[in-house]
Amino acid sequence: MKSRVAILVGLLLLMGVPSVQAQDLQGPSWEMGWVTDVDPKYVVDLEEDWDLTGELVIYVSNDGPAALSLALSYDYDEDGPFSFDGPEDIEVAGNTNDTFTISITGEDAQTVRSFSPSSSLELTVLGEEKVGDSTVRTQEIAADITVPRMYRLIPDLIEPTDTLFSGSWVDFTLEVSNLGNTQDAITKGEATVRSCPHLSVTGLDQLDNTVVQVTNSNGDNAVGFTLRLEASTSHQERTCEVSIAVESEGDQSVRSTTFNVDVVAPEVKETTDDEEEEEDQPLLPDSTSLPWVSLFDILTVVLLALFARHRRM
Repeated sequence: MKSRVAILVGLLLLMGVPSVQAQDLQGPSWEMGWVTDVDPKYVVDLEEDWDLTGELVIYVSNDGPAALSLALSYDYDEDGPFSFDGPEDIEVAGNTNDTFTISITGEDAQTVRSFSPSSSLELTVLGEEKVGDSTVRTQEIAADITVPRMYRLIPDLIEPTDTLFSGSWVDFTLEVSNLGNTQDAITKGEATVRSCPHLSVTGLDQLDNTVVQVTNSNGDNAVGFTLRLEASTSHQERTCEVSIAVESEGDQSVRSTTFNVDVVAPEVKETTDDEEEEEDQPLLPDSTSLPWVSLFDILTVVLLALFARHRRM
């Protein structure tokens, strides 16, 4: 009876050997994680020309005495605005920690600008512990990547085609495009007129708090306004510089656009000093129906009369 029990125990011990060997094959544990703060999202750096850059740093902690070899792979939506570049494999010495970096660059400017900052793209990093051609253990980490909000309201003026006279007005068009990547609004609009104090711009109040959606490459969603230039009756004939500025609600920046307009004044005839004296004298008729008698004729008549009187005496 005792021999049967000993045989049974021996069999159980032998059955446990493969399990122990399998555990030994896996080796000591290791861990992979983020050094970069990716909670809740990682936001790349974005320039005004839509050039984006970023870096993600990952650590690998090897708790075993032997060197650790990891094969690395990256999974993400390649139709998005980001490109990722990192090492394909690394080796970490025993009982040490090491890090590696993934660099982020962007696609073309239009693809980057069309990516909404309210959305994100997931990057998954897979680490595989290799022993020969066999994968012993794997670990996976992921992070959401996004872009910052960019605000860029751009005003553009369409100059009036009609002539602006003193004492009259003409209409012109202001178009505001949103060349950022998120919805924005015009806080207010302001006009500046140089060299012409008697010229004014009206209709700017309609710009206040106007929402402007993102303008696409076709120019859709730009907002148009009809404004008016008014010249007083005392306005002199000259060229005036008109600037219209708009303020962004998103980043409080102010951008402006400028054009020149000619004001035409009525002609005023300038008089000389001689003309002014002639105007002061009473007006005389240019001709008369009465005969004109010269001084010679008068003297002749008088002499003849005296001679006739003398003969009668």
